[in-house]
Amino acid sequence: MSRPLTLIALVLLVEGAVGSCVPINGGAVEVSWVVHANGRAITDCSCADPAITSVRIQIVGHGGAIEGTTPCAGRPQCVFSCQRQTGATPFDIPETHGDELYAISVVAVDKDGADLPQVMTPAPILRTVVNGQPTEVEAFLLEAGCATACEGMNKSGVCARP
Repeated sequence: MSRPLTLIALVLLVEGAVGSCVPINGGAVEVSWVVHANGRAITDCSCADPAITSVRIQIVGHGGAIEGTTPCAGRPQCVFSCQRQTGATPFDIPETHGDELYAISVVAVDKDGADLPQVMTPAPILRTVVNGQPTEVEAFLLEAGCATACEGMNKSGVCARP
C-alpha cells in the first residue's frame, strides 16, 4: 500500500474506534429476566396474563447522597422489550460511595406503558455501582398467569401459542 493510502486507512481506523466509544458518566446496571406462568415457562410474553409488552429497570438509591434518587425514572433507556429478556442502562448511573447502595428491581409494563402490579416480581436486589463498570444482577423471575389462547399444555410444559 502506498504511503498516502496507509495514512488514510490509519485515520479512518482511529476515527472509527473513537466514534464507537460509549460515553461514560457513571456506571451501568444490567439485568435479565424470565417469565413463568403458573410454574410453566413462557416463550412469548404476549402469552402472559396480563400480556407483558416491556420490562422497566427500577433503581432506588439508599444511603448517603443517593438516598431516594431514582436514576431510571421516566427514562426510555431503562425500558426494554419483554421478549429481549435482558437490558442495560447507559453508563450514567451515579457511582455509589461508602455505605450507599441501589435497590435494583424490574417492573412489568403493558402495551400502554402502565405498570402491571398483578405480575409478581422478586424483591429488589441491593448493589453498588462503580463508574465505568456494568453492575450485573441475577435474573429476575416474573410470575404471571397463562393467557387463555396459550393454555394448551404442550409436551414440554411451556405456556405458548398452539
